[in-house]
Amino acid sequence: MFFLEEDSVSVLSRTLITLTVLTCASSAWANPFPAGNREHGRSLHASKCVSCHNSMMPGNRGEELYDEFNRKVKTISQLRGMVDFCANRTKTGWFDEEVISVSRYLNDQHYQFK
Repeated sequence: MFFLEEDSVSVLSRTLITLTVLTCASSAWANPFPAGNREHGRSLHASKCVSCHNSMMPGNRGEELYDEFNRKVKTISQLRGMVDFCANRTKTGWFDEEVISVSRYLNDQHYQFK
């Protein structure tokens, strides 16, 4: 049978707690919009954003707004701010949760900010 001394158990417990905390923290760092619902953001983007973006680009290619050559958004805070700006400008009536979900969708799909 294998027995651990009390000090070994304490060290093992602290190590496991530290690893758990670091794992949870790294998940939060991996996505700057962890509270956002990606699929809901995709749906909102499709229904409220695409037609406006298509009208802004030649050939109705609104997705080109997000490519690295055309994008104006360079940071996480700018992304969130731009989604909020567009939502207000187009009078979507979105709550903070919807803005965060669209921000998450755009980040996951196009920007990949960490």
